[in-house]
Amino acid sequence: MKSPEKKCADQLAAILHKQAGPYLFIGAGMSIRYAGLPGWKDLLKEFTQYTDYPIEYYSGEANGDLSKAASSIANNFYEEWWRRDEFKESRKISSNSITKKSSPLKVEISNYLRRLLSAHTVPDNLRLEYEAFSRVEIDAIITTNFDSLLSELFPTFRIFVGQDELLFENPQGVAEIYHIHGSTNNPDSLILTDEDYADFNKRNPYLAAKLITIFTEHPVIFLGYSMSDENIMQILQAVVQGFRPENAERLRKKIIFVDWKPDSQPEIHESEISIDGTMIPITRIVTENYQWIYDTLAIRNRALPAWLLRNLKEQVYDLVNSDDPKRRLMYVKDISDAANDPTSNTADIDVVFGVGARILKKGLIGLSRWDLVDDILNDPSLQLDPTDILKIVLPRFPIATYVPIFKYLHAADLLDDPQSTDFSDIPEKVVTRFTTYSSHFTSLSMNTSLLSISELYKANEPRWIADNSWNLPQYTNDTEGLRTFLIEHRSWKDNSYLGVQYAKLAVVYDWMRFGRS
Repeated sequence: MKSPEKKCADQLAAILHKQAGPYLFIGAGMSIRYAGLPGWKDLLKEFTQYTDYPIEYYSGEANGDLSKAASSIANNFYEEWWRRDEFKESRKISSNSITKKSSPLKVEISNYLRRLLSAHTVPDNLRLEYEAFSRVEIDAIITTNFDSLLSELFPTFRIFVGQDELLFENPQGVAEIYHIHGSTNNPDSLILTDEDYADFNKRNPYLAAKLITIFTEHPVIFLGYSMSDENIMQILQAVVQGFRPENAERLRKKIIFVDWKPDSQPEIHESEISIDGTMIPITRIVTENYQWIYDTLAIRNRALPAWLLRNLKEQVYDLVNSDDPKRRLMYVKDISDAANDPTSNTADIDVVFGVGARILKKGLIGLSRWDLVDDILNDPSLQLDPTDILKIVLPRFPIATYVPIFKYLHAADLLDDPQSTDFSDIPEKVVTRFTTYSSHFTSLSMNTSLLSISELYKANEPRWIADNSWNLPQYTNDTEGLRTFLIEHRSWKDNSYLGVQYAKLAVVYDWMRFGRS
């Protein structure tokens, strides 16, 4: 006779059979379970000790709404952070990134969670379960957690932070983690206060559109949430609104909710949840032990590891828009070697499509901002036509994206005399960037004693340079040192927060070398 776990494993396998790879939707319960991290209320409680009131006061004042409580705590914590000695080092590192009253609380929450996670050990009774979790074959993970436990479990997965990155940074839907409520690697991204949630919900339709696509194409398994979690209900409500009533039953195999129940035998059954008065069919799993779930997910057959499939998909996407403007020589390697080596340089794997004798000249359209960064560093030198870059490439980037421009304006002889230069033939986005960047840099107040990049590096930490990237000309005029730093820290591009700071540093270098009069 089959055990209850075996019966449920077979049921789950049958539900997932012939469906696309599953997504996991991960909540706080998983970080509590494996790393002993605090839940939301306990997390806020940790910082009320620096204010005049306990967590119960804030919770009561907000009628139990923890986001409103967080707003009040953030307001009271703000002054304490600026004056208390215990935050002196933190102020030294992060003061330039303080943009609003909630920023200090977000900074310290991020620091606190990073410290806890760095010191965590998985409980002995959960060790095998945790290891099984790391072996699951899934397409991607969506999480509302701030911490980086999932990055520890899935080190080859690419991280996307916030709604904007999920929507606009070209995710491939494979081997990716989406921190939709922000990440400790970028404190300002945290969705914490009532104001944060208001902004999040205002833009929720855009996220819902992305999630509708995911729920349409993939089963989504919820782990670490209560079935009454208000945030999840709001997200599901937005998703469900995108389905016609007659298609609602199709969601049963798409929404799989794992309900942790201590001292229970595992079971799977059809269930429903009420969302705004509408009953939505789901599959509900009740269990105390998650290992059988992970083992079921681990036996899904995949021709290539998820991390490798993601890289190949990205290259195929780029290939559609590019004829390889770098003119790299073809490098041939055994794909099985790469599949067995997550550290393999997948940039060496080229995907080739034959389209007859004609090759479409779309290389410029396929250039990324990192291609332009490499070009301004002359590593490698792509020898790009500046007029083409100004008129074809740069206008493609959203205005909020940090991308170098001064090298190409300089090469096009548009910076010899900016006061009398005719920009009428230059796209508006480029002119706007020029005006914005120039205004920022020329408004900086320069210190009397400027240091080299290596001196700044020794006196502080690499993170200090990241946090102060946009204002770096206040501290140094070491253009060549910055170039070397950028080349040595290319890996920052793969980190959500550091990637943005790296792009800012590149613009700083671009201005220092080519734009500064």
